[in-house]
Amino acid sequence: MPKEKAIKICGYIIEIGILAIVFFIPVIFDYSMTSYNFFDLYKAVIFRVILILILLSFTAKVFISGKLSYRGGAMVFLLAGLMLASFFISSFFSLHPAQSFWGSFLRQQGFYNFFNYWLFFVLLVLNIENAKQLKRVVIAAVASAALAAAYGLAQYFNLDPFAWSESALTTGRIFSTLGQPNFFGHWLIMVLPFSLYALIFMAKRFLARFFVGLAVFTQLACLVFTYSRAAWLGFLGLVTFLIIAWLFNKRFKRVAFGFIGLILIGAVSVISLNLIRPAGQSDLNSISLVNRLKSVTDLKGGSNKMRLYYLDAAVKEIRQESPIRLFLGYGPEVLADVFMKYYQIDWGVYEAINSFPDRAHNWLFDQILALGFLGLAVNLIFYIYFIYQAAVFLLAKQKFGSDDWFLIFLFSSLIGYFINNLFSFSLFTVLVYLYLILALGWIIINYNKEVKTLNIRLTVFSKSLIWAALFLVSAVFIYSNNINQVRAEIYYIKALNSIQSSDCRSVINNMEKVISLNPNSGYYQENYLFLMLNCFSGVKDRSVWLKLSDKMLEQIDQIGDKESYSILHNTARVYALLGLYSDKAYYAAADEIFYDLLVKFPYFTGPYEDLSKQKIMQEDYPGAIEIFNQAIKVLPPIDHPYLNDQHRRQIAVIAVRLYEGAGQAYFKIKNYDLALEYYKKGLSSDPYRATLYKNIADIHYVTGRLDQAIAWNKRGLILNPNDYHWPLSLSLLYRDKKDLSAAKDYLNQALKLAPENKELKKYYTELNK
Repeated sequence: MPKEKAIKICGYIIEIGILAIVFFIPVIFDYSMTSYNFFDLYKAVIFRVILILILLSFTAKVFISGKLSYRGGAMVFLLAGLMLASFFISSFFSLHPAQSFWGSFLRQQGFYNFFNYWLFFVLLVLNIENAKQLKRVVIAAVASAALAAAYGLAQYFNLDPFAWSESALTTGRIFSTLGQPNFFGHWLIMVLPFSLYALIFMAKRFLARFFVGLAVFTQLACLVFTYSRAAWLGFLGLVTFLIIAWLFNKRFKRVAFGFIGLILIGAVSVISLNLIRPAGQSDLNSISLVNRLKSVTDLKGGSNKMRLYYLDAAVKEIRQESPIRLFLGYGPEVLADVFMKYYQIDWGVYEAINSFPDRAHNWLFDQILALGFLGLAVNLIFYIYFIYQAAVFLLAKQKFGSDDWFLIFLFSSLIGYFINNLFSFSLFTVLVYLYLILALGWIIINYNKEVKTLNIRLTVFSKSLIWAALFLVSAVFIYSNNINQVRAEIYYIKALNSIQSSDCRSVINNMEKVISLNPNSGYYQENYLFLMLNCFSGVKDRSVWLKLSDKMLEQIDQIGDKESYSILHNTARVYALLGLYSDKAYYAAADEIFYDLLVKFPYFTGPYEDLSKQKIMQEDYPGAIEIFNQAIKVLPPIDHPYLNDQHRRQIAVIAVRLYEGAGQAYFKIKNYDLALEYYKKGLSSDPYRATLYKNIADIHYVTGRLDQAIAWNKRGLILNPNDYHWPLSLSLLYRDKKDLSAAKDYLNQALKLAPENKELKKYYTELNK
């Protein structure tokens, strides 16, 4: 093949790959709905595979041509390399190095993916060479945004072909192909400048303007319907920047400075007023455009209040960090372990109870905590250098041309990105577009500069050997860290389905495959124990029971000294169950972990609840009562004015379990009055919990109040008319009252519900002698 043709083919592959990433990554997710991580896992895998193909093609192109060409100085590559190095150093010295390197299961933001973002940036800078390529990238971004927006509107109008567990219809917020309204809104404000630029500068014909204008309209509509306040603020910021840039270009500098002053004064005034008198509390918990707008500056409630809690926790952690942690950070993807120790009772009011963040929801604090002041400094230097080069480029212009305006629109995307990330954080799609925008901006800044060339002085054999080695390493990474990730997810879903069908052998086999395919995932390690525990108590086959026990203990040994909350909690639960079913000596090991968790995380209800259950297993009922009452004390107040309906229900579910557990413990020590009191407290939280009616009926029965016992059983029957246990209990009670006619009537009701039940048939024979 001629040398020039081979270089052209490599160039085509590179450009197609770049366009594929720009278009497909935002709109890809698991359309089959057969995975747990529907969105970012598949985006990340496909991005990395395409990126490797681009890298192989680029390397081949360089080796065939014998040269490497680029525009501008090497400083940007040096600074980008320093960012990569700081990320690696923080990952290496992380609290959990493996998780920081590979990334968490749900976020996918470890060093591995950061390296791929960095590589994407470098390959873009080295391969986009002319205006036509830039325009094709813009078209791909606009087309992708239009498709994602169309699906977002389908969600809004209840035309979504997919059945989501939390649909846009139930939450009132659309999320399109990004999986979460805030992330969708964040991406929209980064891609909208592409669409606006295409509408103003690229679409010349009527039909083109119509479709691009329609794309802009749908994206704006979707931005509204995400109800993402951080994204709204980011969009306001980028529009403000574009207006100021237009005023400067038109030589209205005084107007521009006045406009900036008015914005600053207005922002300070609005925030100050809300600090003194927050937006009304009466209906801020409902989702509507008006309420979301009202709540943007309300710092007294909702997610805004949680942001303040997160920032407060971040500041406290920074103040007490060791010098090495201040310098290097805790590492990417491990901040959940940092924030959870600051969990307070009120967090369960403004967020889901027992939940905690894995980010500070503020770019500056996230950088300091994850990457340390070293990472923060390197990042700031990179962005300041980029801004400086862009400013020098634009200020040298007498009047802005279309390419200059493209840089301005790209810069507005960055402004939207950083404003949004004062209150949130970025995930996969947004970060791919961030490095796309930075690369495109750098290309425009250096577009007219002299091309610099590095000659590659290697023999054909050396080039072939290097390319073959790169190919082999890439193939290994594609298989082991991409294909195997997807395979692990498939087996994980099979394990979840096996839990539902109570097939514990299948759970064991599938989770073994999951761990072997993706051994670096802390998420799978944690859920390995969790799923095994869900199977454990229902196992009848002793061989399966023994295998489960061995596998859980083996997994605990393999986890080693990783002391995350979830792993420790599940380990304690494993020891508690083994204490019940195998060897009571395990209770001591469970106690040690549970009490340690209570000291470290005193406001999480989970350890209290599980330790109380263990005490009941040990028949230490006074100990169980004491711990149940401690758990009840750390519940958020159910009548808190800022508690929304969803969070109130979450608290009520836990409260009912605690009240019922305490009532059962009081029942065991024959303190029937307190048992009855706790059961009724449980009913006040959930009047539809049938087991509470049965518990109350049992108290009346053992205290000789048969009529009351009958009345409470009848209430239970009304709630559960298809459960034969209720008419059976009523039959037995009426038999005790010597009312055999009523006893037979209720027994017949029970037999209608369970005609093949042997115990009912036996009782029927006894009753009709």
